[in-house]
Amino acid sequence: MQDTRTTDYYTLLELLPSATEAEMKKAWHEQLQVWHPDRFNHSPTLHRKAETRTQLINQAYQTLSDPDKRRKYDVAYKKNYQRRLYYFKIKHLNVAVTLALLLFTGLFGWYVIRMIDGDRSKKVIKVVNDVKAPVSPPKTPVHHKKRHSDKPTSVTDQKLVLPKDTVINNAIKPATINDDKPIIEQDDRDKPGSISYLQSNVTGVIYLHESANYTSPIVSKVPNHSKVTILEKGDQFYKVTFNDQTGYVPKWTVVKQ
Repeated sequence: MQDTRTTDYYTLLELLPSATEAEMKKAWHEQLQVWHPDRFNHSPTLHRKAETRTQLINQAYQTLSDPDKRRKYDVAYKKNYQRRLYYFKIKHLNVAVTLALLLFTGLFGWYVIRMIDGDRSKKVIKVVNDVKAPVSPPKTPVHHKKRHSDKPTSVTDQKLVLPKDTVINNAIKPATINDDKPIIEQDDRDKPGSISYLQSNVTGVIYLHESANYTSPIVSKVPNHSKVTILEKGDQFYKVTFNDQTGYVPKWTVVKQ
């Protein structure tokens, strides 16, 4: 007798589990006609297969046509169906979990690579911004020989010299203010709009940058001792015009005239 856990009698007879006895008998006769061994005498292999199939068809009809056997078979059939459904779900669940893990691993790897590239770009930007302007060599101070015989004159030994007509009746009058020349309170020579000259370092060339940054593109090269017009002052760069070109030069290159 075949194991009911592996043999599906309803499928063998091409029936539904709710089939009636008349439907089962009709399906039994039809399957016997289809799989009768005499139809396959031309092939020994098909003949043996037909004989085995005929035995299964008769066994299925004998089981399902008996009410007690059918009831027991239905119970076993239901358990077998639930078992196969359970394994089917587990199989597909494993596939889904595997795909989810692969997707998560790919996203995590992409995130790590992007973070590493971001740190590298930040380091490159920091190195570029840390480039300092060329510093001209310091001038060697000239030491003058002092005469040891010279003695500093004390303040008490100096005579107070006053302009003429400032002493009247032993009273000191304030000096007269000359109104012929204006009083300059501050140096306006490097204010915006003023004319100044540029002085380079040992290279003899001054670069006119597009923006106030040493790493910005160079607009042109300005010869040493060139005359420029100051448009805007900054902490490190001055905005100037030279030969109808506007750009930025380092502050240390501007010489007041």
